[in-house]
Amino acid sequence: MTTSVTLRPRSSTRRGTTNDVARQRPVRIVQFGDGVFLRAFVGWMVDRMNERAEFDGAIAVVKPRPGDFHPAYERQENRYTVVSKGLSEGRPDVARSQVTSIARLINPYQDFSAFLEEADNPELACVVSNTTESGIVSAPSDRATDRPAASFPGKLTQLLRRRYETFSGDRNGGIIVMPCELIESNGATLKSIVLDLAERWYGDARFNAWIEGANRFVDTLVDRIVSGFSEDERALLRAETGFDDELLVVAEPYHLLAIKGAAELERILPFRRAGLNAVWADDISPYRLLKIRLLNGSHTFMAMCGLSLGLENVLGCMSHTTLRRAIEALHALETLPCMPLPRSECEAYLANTLDRFANPFLDHRLASISLSSVSKWRARLLPPLLDYVALRGEAPVLLSFSLAALTSRYVAGRDLKDDAGVIARFTSLSGLLDSDPRSAAREVLASSSLFGDDLAGVPGLAELLGEQLADIRSLGMHAALRKAVIRAGERSRA
Repeated sequence: MTTSVTLRPRSSTRRGTTNDVARQRPVRIVQFGDGVFLRAFVGWMVDRMNERAEFDGAIAVVKPRPGDFHPAYERQENRYTVVSKGLSEGRPDVARSQVTSIARLINPYQDFSAFLEEADNPELACVVSNTTESGIVSAPSDRATDRPAASFPGKLTQLLRRRYETFSGDRNGGIIVMPCELIESNGATLKSIVLDLAERWYGDARFNAWIEGANRFVDTLVDRIVSGFSEDERALLRAETGFDDELLVVAEPYHLLAIKGAAELERILPFRRAGLNAVWADDISPYRLLKIRLLNGSHTFMAMCGLSLGLENVLGCMSHTTLRRAIEALHALETLPCMPLPRSECEAYLANTLDRFANPFLDHRLASISLSSVSKWRARLLPPLLDYVALRGEAPVLLSFSLAALTSRYVAGRDLKDDAGVIARFTSLSGLLDSDPRSAAREVLASSSLFGDDLAGVPGLAELLGEQLADIRSLGMHAALRKAVIRAGERSRA
């Protein structure tokens, strides 16, 4: 039996209503996050679907954390440019497109009512997010009465509760929830947290049943290297068109969206019909494993080592003989042997990834990659480290070195952007690292709050990490890294 739906009156004025093109389309996507990746990925894709697949939809962007949106959004009426640059058969492959898919911006910390009103929209089809690996977590301090809840899952639960009430529990009011955070089973994990919050906050079994039965939380894997803003590209665009774009973003041509879900959802989100590189599959774990361990793992490794070597971007890392050799050895000797996929498939993906890193048109800054590095290391490099130990019975040299480089950087406390508690834990070890690197290594590994488990008992890891921390402090990053590469090679030949 179909339930009749009565919508609540909607506000006649909305914060952030913008360009005429987007305003004429219904908002079909609520997007948590306004960073450069989402601009070059989701916003760009929605434009393609509008142009090529008659999607006829716009985006409402929600600020997931306190703070203001970039003031250029208002000046530019939410329009911005995506420049894709790369090489195709040795020749430049460059394209420029203006994105007009954002209809409005919503800051729930300034206008909580406007945020909740997005749930009243009968055209809403999907929620997407990219709040970093540390964004899909439960915050015990969150309350249903917060305006808004501090965590992203808390805000999403509040939005779903409002939609449930607006639509009187009608299953037709359900939506697709498509997180883009790079954690395993991101959709399933987010759903579990939302269900737990809903139970604790509202104690309404019918609401939980509606979340389960009417909404589709899908796991995803996203892949596109986005280097971000470029002053040179801004100046070129301004000279050629007169548009001074402070929100311009540069990305590589390659993109992939893998979604664990039935292909029937393509009728709602027509990615493939728009010619986008999207995959609907029952199992996306191979895509995820390759990308997280080989591409993202490389990024985290090179950011921690490269910044200490005085390098600024990924291209610089690929041009640095010792660091490139370390990345190649990291995977050839330690990561690939433990991958549950055909070796040839892994090697082909790695070769393609290294080519993408060497894209001469991208200025992919290590400072940007290094944001929230502890949660990234935990998601990207800890799993292959543990797999190697399980396979070989000893700690891997270069995967261990990645943690030594991270520890050295965090203990020094230079230009870090991470959770305050994480930074405080590392900086508290400064004196110990100076006097006894091996004890400092044991303290780091025993910090389950950092890594989700006590790693002090991993065979050989504490001793190896202690030696590497001592090497970095006494020899410097370059010599310590070179020593680790040589040691990893000798071990593989033993």
